[in-house]
Amino acid sequence: MRSFDDNSSLRERDGDLINHWYIACLSKELGHKKPLGTILYDTKIVLYRDESSHVTCLLDKCLHRHSELSLGDVIKGELHCPYHGWTYGRGGVVTHVPSEGEKSPPGKRCQKSFPVIERDGVIWVFLGDSKKAEMNKPWIFPSIRDKGWSHYFMVTDFNNEVTNLVENFMDVPHTVYVHKGWFRNKSLKKVPITVETKSGGVHVTYHQKKDNIGVFIKPLLNPMNEPMVHTDHFIFPNTTRVDYKFGKNFKYIINSSCTPVSTMKTRVYTLIAYKIPVLGYFLRPFIHFYTRQVINQDVWIMDVQGRNLNPEILSTFQSTPADEPHLHIERVRSVGIKNSDDVYSLEKKSELIIWI
Repeated sequence: MRSFDDNSSLRERDGDLINHWYIACLSKELGHKKPLGTILYDTKIVLYRDESSHVTCLLDKCLHRHSELSLGDVIKGELHCPYHGWTYGRGGVVTHVPSEGEKSPPGKRCQKSFPVIERDGVIWVFLGDSKKAEMNKPWIFPSIRDKGWSHYFMVTDFNNEVTNLVENFMDVPHTVYVHKGWFRNKSLKKVPITVETKSGGVHVTYHQKKDNIGVFIKPLLNPMNEPMVHTDHFIFPNTTRVDYKFGKNFKYIINSSCTPVSTMKTRVYTLIAYKIPVLGYFLRPFIHFYTRQVINQDVWIMDVQGRNLNPEILSTFQSTPADEPHLHIERVRSVGIKNSDDVYSLEKKSELIIWI
């Protein structure tokens, strides 16, 4: 079993998955006076804004003596190294070296930069082959621009890896144990489901007429006790979307995008979106509290699982019919590691029955 700190092979194991956009931070986390340092695929990166709010992403390493640029300052839109004051402008170009005098020749040095896209409150970066950045666009969060919807982001660190996390986020059987009382209670109901891989994703539909969400949040999301429609969707390579629809007017979406940090370390950006007529804005504190409790329970169980995993081996899992969505997801990500383009031609459909 790998030690927790042995994180040298994550990027190698994920292969072509590096050639996709991943969230580096929320827009509100990056101001104008201080840079922000983070890690993605074992790579230390730093982000900063220029005076027009444009975001630059660089390796978090000064070209001079390799100190961390993320511990420096942003002055007039330029990043200043905390060690010797080397100054970096847009795109990582060195604009000034103090030890060379006021007229140090600018532009002859440049730190490696990465493509950045900022939209809808999120900053995405692309660490792979920059030629592929235009072909693989970032995920657009559902309903984030629609009127009548309420939204908020939650950022959570997990001690586990992306494949296991997206499986957990789309796993219904665990909810009656890990989230007992908060989400579902054990009832041994017979539930037909459809699992379908197509168009670079895995879609799961639960054909249960009398399904409902936990007693704590049910009065908020489904006050009229209308029939609930529940679907799960995995979007390659690292995103899940869980939809709950109650009648015509009440909707609740949990959208989670996973950023690989290092071996057994993942940061998850979850957008909670809900449409509740009239009272939606006022219910936000209650829904936020509920969602955080549920996510914290997932953090715990993913840590419990993660401590027994060798990240390089998934084949030792023993599966039941209820794990069919997981098998679809593992197949998609395994193919994507070798060649992401091949994922979009995968097709498979499974009809089965599980017990919840």
